[in-house]
Amino acid sequence: MKEIQIKSIKKEGPFVIGELTIDGNAEIVRTEICEEFIQYAVTDRIDSFVLGLLMFAIKNGYDFTSELPITDELKYNLEAHLISPLCNTNQNFHRTCIDAPVISPVKRMAETVATGISCGIDSLYTIQQHTKETLPSSRRINSLAFFNVGSSMKGGRILRTPLVEGRLRLARNFAKDYGFGFLFIESNLHLIINKYAPYSHLEYHTYMALFCLNTISPCLKAYYYSSGYPYNKFTMLLDEKGILDCAHYDLLLMFCASVGEMKLYSTGSDKSRIEKTCALLDYEPAQKYLNVCVNEVKNDGICFKCIRTIMTIDALGGIDKFSKVFNVDAYKQNRFFYLKRLFLDAKFRNDEYYNELLPYFRNELTLFLKLRFFSSALFNHLKTIFK
Repeated sequence: MKEIQIKSIKKEGPFVIGELTIDGNAEIVRTEICEEFIQYAVTDRIDSFVLGLLMFAIKNGYDFTSELPITDELKYNLEAHLISPLCNTNQNFHRTCIDAPVISPVKRMAETVATGISCGIDSLYTIQQHTKETLPSSRRINSLAFFNVGSSMKGGRILRTPLVEGRLRLARNFAKDYGFGFLFIESNLHLIINKYAPYSHLEYHTYMALFCLNTISPCLKAYYYSSGYPYNKFTMLLDEKGILDCAHYDLLLMFCASVGEMKLYSTGSDKSRIEKTCALLDYEPAQKYLNVCVNEVKNDGICFKCIRTIMTIDALGGIDKFSKVFNVDAYKQNRFFYLKRLFLDAKFRNDEYYNELLPYFRNELTLFLKLRFFSSALFNHLKTIFK
C-alpha cells in the first residue's frame, strides 16, 4: 500500500508548515497566508491536506494516515459522496482510505464572504451577481481571494511566475478600487505533487482552492467558487484523452467540503459563457479589469482565451466598451483572421463554443468569405507539407 502520512502542521510567522511523507520520502508543504488572515490558520486538523492531495491519491493509489484528526463531517462526505462515486465511475481510480481520528468542525471566528478574483468572465460574473443589493447582506461578497497554487505551473521549481505576479497586482488593485478585503494564499503543494506524478491544474484546480480555503476555514462564512461549465456538463467520467476536469463536478466538491458553519457554493452554472459575457457588457469593473490571457499579464488578443472572449463581446455588440482591456483597433483591422479562426474551428474542429457563436456572425459569413477561409487554410496546409 502506498501511503501519504501527515505528521505535523504548525504555524511559523506567515507560514503554515506541513510535514508529511509520500512513499516514505519526507516532504515540507509551505503555505504563506497574507497578514490579514494568518490569525485564522488551522493547525489542529488535516482537512486542507486531505482535500489538496485527494485527487493525486485517488489517481496514483495512495491512502492517508495521520495521528492528527480530520473533521468528522468532512471524512464522511469524502468517503461516502466523493471517493466512492469517483471510483465507481472510473475503474482505474484507487478507493483512497483516510486513517485518522475525527474531530468536530471548527467554530467560525469571522464573517468573511468571498470569491476568487482572476478577472476572467466567470470570476467577474460571480462578483457582479453576489454584490447586488437584492441579495441578503449575509450572502454579499466582502472579500476577494487570490490563490497561487498551481495555476501557472511552469516547471518543477518555479512558485511565482511573472504571469502570476502580474495577475496578483491586478487582483489587489481590483480589490482596492472597489472596497473589498483581499485574501492571498500561496503554496508549494503542486510542486510536491509534481515530483511524484505530473501535475495537471485542469484536474486539480478545485482541490487546490479547497486546500487554501480549509487552511483559513474559521474566518469563512461563505465562499463562491466560479464554475466554468453549465449544469448539463456535470460528469465524473474521463474524457477521450483520459482527463477529468474537476470543473465538471465542482458542484459535488463544494457540497462535500461544506462542513460546520462554512458554506461553499459552486456558482454560475445556470448561465452559459455567452450569457455571462452579456451580463458584463455594462459592468464598469469588467470594462476596466477583464483579463483572460494565458500568455501575458495584459490581454494579447491572440491567445485562445483572448480570441474567444473578444469575439463574444463583438458578437454581443459591446466591443468598443472594452478598449481599456483589449486593443480594439487591432481587432477590427484583423477581423478576417478572427472570423477565419471562428469559422474553421467551428466547422473542422467541432469547437462547441465557436459553434454557439456562429449564428451571431451569420450575415458576415457569406459564401465568398467562407471560400476565402477554405483556400487560405488549404494554402497554409500545403506550405507546411512542401516547405
